[in-house]
Amino acid sequence: MQVDESQEVKALRQELRAYFAKVMTPEVKEGCHAKESGQVYRDAVRQIGKDGWLAIGWPKEYGGQGRGQSEQLALLEEAYIAGAPI
Repeated sequence: MQVDESQEVKALRQELRAYFAKVMTPEVKEGCHAKESGQVYRDAVRQIGKDGWLAIGWPKEYGGQGRGQSEQLALLEEAYIAGAPI
């Protein structure tokens, strides 16, 4: 079964791809996936959180973006593709 995404989700995916391309440099990717990735991993997660992506599904009144499940799934999929630590 194929589900067609809304234009909003498609636009979000483009935004996320551009974002992760900027944040997940080859050095950060390597550092996050190294055996002893500690600080690089933590720094990457902190940056993603600081930029507001870790709370994408949280209500706006609690500091989130108030987005739905489709948008949350798009974030997880794009983070996985980019090798981001989410």
